[in-house]
Amino acid sequence: MRLPEGARVLDLYAADGYYSYLLAAAAGPGGHIFAQNPIATDNLEDVRQMYSLADALDERIAIAELTTVTHVRSDFAAIPIDSGSLDAILLAQILHDFANSTDAGAIALLQQLGTLLKPDGALIVIDHAGDANQDNERLHRMPIEEAKRIAQAAGFSLESESALLTNPRDRRRRPVFDPMLARNTDRFLLRFVLSP
Repeated sequence: MRLPEGARVLDLYAADGYYSYLLAAAAGPGGHIFAQNPIATDNLEDVRQMYSLADALDERIAIAELTTVTHVRSDFAAIPIDSGSLDAILLAQILHDFANSTDAGAIALLQQLGTLLKPDGALIVIDHAGDANQDNERLHRMPIEEAKRIAQAAGFSLESESALLTNPRDRRRRPVFDPMLARNTDRFLLRFVLSP
């Protein structure tokens, strides 16, 4: 991900904080990670999941003594972080949820996130790889080309991509929660920067 020492990073929808923990180590003691989780809706299942994830993240921060990680509970559209203050934003396995609803929603999200980045900041996207001819909404996946297209429409340019998280054994026909995959899906890793 190439984070500078002392980086300020937003981990969007951090869930239980797996990536936040890794980001904190990469940014070092001078960095700061904002581990964001959405506010629960009125849906009882959402409430249960949000509180479970929030509790897990708070526990991870306490046990690991992650003094450089702040758990931020906010709506995606109103993240309380100053504009132009972040070195990077990580969207790990979340862009597909916005893109599978509507491109417009995903583009709007990325445009809003872009306002939080420094001019040389990076948007890092990790997601479950899907194929264009599949029901990606049901599978919780997205084609890599769709992620690139949405980011470019939101004002970003692709800087690099990595095959680090690819898994050729995942044939992309199963939902990502299928026990046979054991959450070891074929994933893509993309790094975008704001277009000049």
